[in-house]
Amino acid sequence: MVTSAPAQQSSWTRSARARVSGASLGGALVQAAAFAGVYLACVRTVRGQLRENALHETAVSTPDAAGIGWLREVFRVVERFEPQHLLVAVAAMVVLGALSGRGRLRRTVLGVGVAAATLGVTEVLKLELLTRPTLSGLYGAIPNSLPSGHTSGVLGLALGFLLVAPRWLRPLFTLAGAAAAGAMGAFVIDHGWHRVSDVLASALVGSVVLCLALALPSRAQARTGRLLALAAGVPVLCLGALVVTYVLPTGGLTAGTLSSGVVVAGTVLLAARALPREVRH
Repeated sequence: MVTSAPAQQSSWTRSARARVSGASLGGALVQAAAFAGVYLACVRTVRGQLRENALHETAVSTPDAAGIGWLREVFRVVERFEPQHLLVAVAAMVVLGALSGRGRLRRTVLGVGVAAATLGVTEVLKLELLTRPTLSGLYGAIPNSLPSGHTSGVLGLALGFLLVAPRWLRPLFTLAGAAAAGAMGAFVIDHGWHRVSDVLASALVGSVVLCLALALPSRAQARTGRLLALAAGVPVLCLGALVVTYVLPTGGLTAGTLSSGVVVAGTVLLAARALPREVRH
């Protein structure tokens, strides 16, 4: 029996889509497990709480940018970020999607969905599902702050714009998104708004949401190797940030500030590489 070329091509396409969906779902599971690991190690153990709270107290009592002078101007810009800016950014995303050519409706819905889900999942986890038990009387009862809503808000927008933007604009949005999200991740540590684990958890939430979005049926040509790099890369960055901040002798507030920003910015860079090629109709 001879199989026609179109039939063979259709079979290969279905197989490729199945591999992409499998890699995306597997990546989401890996990063969800990493999220659980960060939460358990930093929030549900005495040692984790003591180290994080000590660093947080240092941040609260340290004026300006933890001695990182060149970041002070960046932080002054980030500090002005307000909830209404989210709405403006989403509106800009919709406009960009409407002007981006073929497949614009699907890309726009997916981008706005990723931005909204990243922040929405963060808030549900932080306010409803996760708790911060009082394991040491040294700092008293502290409300849960994991994940960071500020970080997730900017990260979700960065990921959403990457999905909406046409391929030729992706490099620009990748650099801008990595800079903005990384700056927010560093800012909330430096100014004592959040702990390092809060920011790392936000990076993992954004990456999980993106992986789930990329698992949806699509005509786009995603590459499984880059999806797997995203799935492994973000947890590795998170582990590195925890080691640099809390294990190495050079750790401390500056290390926590910079490493947190690097993790969030790195999440955007890895996500940009994992995105599929332009949709073909």
